[in-house]
Amino acid sequence: MSKIESTDYKIWKKNTPFLYDFLVTHSLEWPSLTVEWLPDLTRPETKDFSVHRLILGTHTTEEQNHLIILAVPFPSLQAEFDATSYDSEKDEFGGYVAKSGKIETEIKINHDGEVNRARHMPQIPCVIATKPPSSDVLVFDYT
Repeated sequence: MSKIESTDYKIWKKNTPFLYDFLVTHSLEWPSLTVEWLPDLTRPETKDFSVHRLILGTHTTEEQNHLIILAVPFPSLQAEFDATSYDSEKDEFGGYVAKSGKIETEIKINHDGEVNRARHMPQIPCVIATKPPSSDVLVFDYT
C-alpha cells in the first residue's frame, strides 16, 4: 500500500462512525472471487450480538485453495455503542461493548482450484456448490 493510499485509508477509518452504523473489517490472506451470506444466524443467550455466517472462496497463486465459512458478529439493536472513543493503537473508533467484532473462521475446506463461485442450497444451507476453473461443479456438505 502506498503512502497516499495508507493516509486515505486512515482518514476513512477515522470517519467510519459518521458514515456507517456498523462496520467490521477483516484482511484476507488471498482475494476472494465469491462471497455469500448464509441465511441462518445464532443469538447467544445473555449476549447483545448475533452471529451471521459468510461463504468465501480463495483465489491463490500456486497454493491450496479453500472454501471458507466465516462467523461474523453483529450487534443487536439493544447493544450499547461507544462511538466517542478512539483507540490509537488499533487506529479504530467506537465499537460495541459485548464483543470485539472479530471475524472468525468456522470451517476451511480444501478446494481443487480457485473458487470462482460458491452458492448455498436454499433448502439446506449446509450444502454448498462451487465452480472451479474447470467445467466441474463441486458440491460440499459441511455438517
